[in-house]
Amino acid sequence: MTAMVAGIAGVVAVLVVVLGVVVLPPRITVSPGDGYTEIKPAGQFLEIGTSQWGASLSTVLVKESRVAPDGTRENERVVDGQLQEGRFVLSDGSNLLAEDAEYKVTVTGTVKEIGLSGINNKHVDQTYTFTTVTTPMPIIPVGGLKVRYGEEATIEWNIPVGGMEYQLEGIGNTLRMEEGGRVMKISLAKFEQGKEYPLKITAATSMNGRELKAPIVTKVATAAPLMVVFDPIDGTGGASTDAHPTIAFSEPVSNPDLAKTTVTIEPKVDGKLNWLDPSRLEFVPTAAWEHMQDVTISIKGGPTQLRGIGGGYMEIDVLSTFTTAPFKSVDVNITEQRVTLFEDGKQVDTFLCSTGNSGTDTPLGDYTIYAKLSTVDMRGPGYFAPKVPWVMVFKGDYTMHGNYWATSFGRRSSHGCVGLPVDTAKRVYDWTPIGTPIHIHE
Repeated sequence: MTAMVAGIAGVVAVLVVVLGVVVLPPRITVSPGDGYTEIKPAGQFLEIGTSQWGASLSTVLVKESRVAPDGTRENERVVDGQLQEGRFVLSDGSNLLAEDAEYKVTVTGTVKEIGLSGINNKHVDQTYTFTTVTTPMPIIPVGGLKVRYGEEATIEWNIPVGGMEYQLEGIGNTLRMEEGGRVMKISLAKFEQGKEYPLKITAATSMNGRELKAPIVTKVATAAPLMVVFDPIDGTGGASTDAHPTIAFSEPVSNPDLAKTTVTIEPKVDGKLNWLDPSRLEFVPTAAWEHMQDVTISIKGGPTQLRGIGGGYMEIDVLSTFTTAPFKSVDVNITEQRVTLFEDGKQVDTFLCSTGNSGTDTPLGDYTIYAKLSTVDMRGPGYFAPKVPWVMVFKGDYTMHGNYWATSFGRRSSHGCVGLPVDTAKRVYDWTPIGTPIHIHE
């Protein structure tokens, strides 16, 4: 009888274990649970334990990341902590949880489960992720808030706020809330390009009652004006008759199609405007420009005309004028000591000359004959030459002229000018109009 009772008791015990495993399966528990948000660290701990008998912990790994104002995670670290009476705390015993943080808790261990062969141990490897309460923070780009013409200074918040207190110096403004408190917009009383106004956000309270921890100092900056550089530059003389004038803008243009009505060329010639890239505009004439032709490029300014991608525009109309080269040109070869005349790109005459000695070299480069004198007295360190004839000025005191004191040409002998036989100088003088380009090279 006693044996029978003992047997029945054993069977009941096994049934109890089986029922316990089925109805209340052993498991590892983590609190806060996976996916929880807005956990308040005050009075809340990370609790890890087991439910029912037959479950055991092996390892606990906790990783903490800070939640940036824009929602990104940064500065992830493995927390140095330990379990004390079911709570995971730091090594000094203090609470692990902090505001504006995400925690990933990975636990491993074993639990009991029923299989075909009976009750077995099962390995458990689980990860739980949760975040603590979020502090309101404005999401402000590096360099402050940028304001384009016709727009407002926009402040986005990481979480909705019921309002904010701020100081914006130097300009009148008004504030309004959008998107349920996720966006604050500041309207400026007036818009001036290229201005900066100090901004200090002093207070804000989120819908969950959290307050801005410290004032935020930044600025509101209006878009910089759109600037242009012409090539050829304004006032250029002797530009090529094959020139394709270009306009370089200070930043890419956001509405390039307006160039057709904003940019004009005078005199009106057949051709087309072509964007070389988003910030460079070229005019390609169908035919070459005429010789000695004044060409003026005009661009309309104003906020409704061309705009940069930063929102800036040209405040006033701008224009630039260049003059094409005459069909004649002069070539001076220092190595060969020779002057060659070209007309319509073809050589028409050539003769020997005398250029500057070493130390008083004739300057190399491209110049224009901008003045002509039939005679002039010349003087300098150690010399005086009265009534020098047929003088053509191309750079300051540097000229091409008749040299009546020389007995031969084809070698260096001057103080920097290009000397010619007097009769030859007269021919060149009569042949070259003001504006004739002169190319001096070795």
